[in-house]
Amino acid sequence: MKRVLLSIALLLSGPALADEPGAMTVSVVEGLCTVKAAGSGGVSPLLEGDPLREGDMVITSPGARLEIAVANGTVIRLGESSRLLLGTAPPSGGRFSARLFVGSLWTKVHKLLASETFHVETENAVAGVRGTEFRVEAAEGGKDDLLRVYEGAVEVKGAAGWAHSVTPGNELAFHRDRPPAGPKAFDPASEKSSRLMAWVREKPPREHAGGPHRERRESDRRDRKHERKERRLERTRQHRGLHGR
Repeated sequence: MKRVLLSIALLLSGPALADEPGAMTVSVVEGLCTVKAAGSGGVSPLLEGDPLREGDMVITSPGARLEIAVANGTVIRLGESSRLLLGTAPPSGGRFSARLFVGSLWTKVHKLLASETFHVETENAVAGVRGTEFRVEAAEGGKDDLLRVYEGAVEVKGAAGWAHSVTPGNELAFHRDRPPAGPKAFDPASEKSSRLMAWVREKPPREHAGGPHRERRESDRRDRKHERKERRLERTRQHRGLHGR
């Protein structure tokens, strides 16, 4: 099956991404969101402050949504009923990757080095993106995927050889089996129908890296880690009580 690769290469300055504990953290959880950890057959609920790593599958339930903060300041938000597989972010390679199987994803990419890239895959084309804010909708049932650009430019390339540049205020619907009609302006009013974008605009992501309150945030993170440990133990006890010992 052919895939779409959304390759975001930003010519910005800043720290490199790192595939190490703390490089990706769950910063907001609303509703039931779960993770299938890399190398694990089990699925566990996600809590604010939980670390995420390469190979983790993040899942949002109907009505739920999730925000992931990357160490360099990049923010990723997942809408309801979405599945995202986190890929690599090696410090030496300067590449971040993830695969959106279904659902909606919005991201604000922040302070990448000129040699760094930010990749998001879906099932339907290949795109090279230069920009900082965009949204991807990965559809099911053979429907077109959708890309909307809010800042920067996105270069989308299909396996059949077609290519389109998508600029801010424009969208592109694309599918692996046919060339797209081309970019077109989207009606800003149509954004109101997207629960994900309503969340993004009503509650913009807060700063997650650096700043004068970094030490306090580190202390808060340690406190949340202890709270998560206690809550996980309680969930484990409840689970064993439901299914027998």
